[in-house]
Amino acid sequence: MDIATGASLDRTSLTLSTPSANLAPAIDLFADVTRNPAFAAPEVARVKQQQLAEIAQELTNPGAIAGRILPKLIYGPASPYAKSAGSGDPAAVGSLTRDDLIAFQQAWLRPERAKIFIVSDLPLATVKAALNKRFGDWKGVGPVGTKTFGPITGTASPKIILVDRPDSPQSQISAGAVTGLNGSDELLPVLTANDALGGSFLSRINMDLREGKHWSYGVSGGFQRSENAAPYIISAPVQSDKTGASIAALRSDIAEFVTTKPMTKFEFDRAIAGATRSLSGNFETSFDVLRAMQQNDLYKRPDDYYGTITQKYKAMTLPQLDAAARAAIDPKKLVWVVVGDAKTVRPQLDSLGLPVEEITAASVAGATASGEK
Repeated sequence: MDIATGASLDRTSLTLSTPSANLAPAIDLFADVTRNPAFAAPEVARVKQQQLAEIAQELTNPGAIAGRILPKLIYGPASPYAKSAGSGDPAAVGSLTRDDLIAFQQAWLRPERAKIFIVSDLPLATVKAALNKRFGDWKGVGPVGTKTFGPITGTASPKIILVDRPDSPQSQISAGAVTGLNGSDELLPVLTANDALGGSFLSRINMDLREGKHWSYGVSGGFQRSENAAPYIISAPVQSDKTGASIAALRSDIAEFVTTKPMTKFEFDRAIAGATRSLSGNFETSFDVLRAMQQNDLYKRPDDYYGTITQKYKAMTLPQLDAAARAAIDPKKLVWVVVGDAKTVRPQLDSLGLPVEEITAASVAGATASGEK
C-alpha cells in the first residue's frame, strides 16, 4: 500500500494505491490521513527544513533559477499561478506554522471541493460502499478557500532578464509568452502543430540549435497547460559564447514558423502518425488511466475524450494546424530569462535590440529586484 500527496498549479491531491484485497483497511488509513492530518510539530519542522534546503539547491541550478523568475513575468505577480515559482519563498516557508497548515487543510481539503477518481478491478458498488463508510459523514470546517484569476496579460513589453552566474560555461535560456488560451480550450490542434516547432526531438528549434549549430544538448518549447492559462514556454541550455546568437536563432525559427515557413506536409504527417501510434503506450498502467481521468475533469472534457481522439487526429488538416499556431504563438510577446556569466553574455544580449535587466542569483530567492542598464 502507498499513500502519496502532490500539488499542481490547480489541485492538491492525495493518492492511494493498494491491492484490491486490502481495500477496506487501506481506505481506513487513507480517510484518516485525509480528514485528520496530525501535522505533528517535529514533522512540520523537518519538512520545512527539507523545503528550505530544496530552495537553496534551486538557487545553484540555472534551470531552477529561471523557473523561479519566469512565472511572475508570464502571469503577473498578482496571479495565483505566479506562486508556482520553484519551491516557494524561503521567508514564507520559514514562517509557516502548524496553524497555517491546519487552516489550509480546512479551507481546501474538504468534501465540497473533493473529487474521487478510481481505477480498480473491483465492482463500482463495492468501492463506493467502502468510500461512503469512511467519507460519508465528512463535513467541512470554516469558510471555503477561494482563488481569484484575472486576465493573464504577461509582461507589458518583451525584454531579457539576465541573472549573473559568474564563470558559468553554459547559459540557461528560458522564455515565455501569453497565448490567450487556457486548459479547457480545445488545444489539440495547436499541441499537434507544436510537434514541428518545439514539441519533439525532431522539432525545428531542437534540430537547429542541437543538430544544426551544435550549441545545445536539447531545446524544447511547449504549452504549459493549466485550468486558467496555457502560455508557451521555451527552454534552451546553450554554450555561453553562443547565448545571444541562440536567442536570435530561436526568435527567427519561431517567427518563420508562424509566417513564412509554416508547418510542412512532411511535418504534419509525422506529427499525426506519432500522436496516434503512441496512444496505446499512454495507457499501460492504472496510474496512466487515473491521470487521464483527472485531466478530462480538469480541462472539462467528455469522459470519452481519449476514446475519440484518434478520429480527431485523422480529421485534422494542415491549414487548420497552421492557423492554430499562428493564432496562439506570437514571438513578439516572448519575455526571456538568461542565467549565465554576465561578463560573457551581456555584450551578446545588448546586440539583440531588447532591453536587458541584470540581477544577481542571490536576489532570486525572494522578491526580485532589478535595474535596467
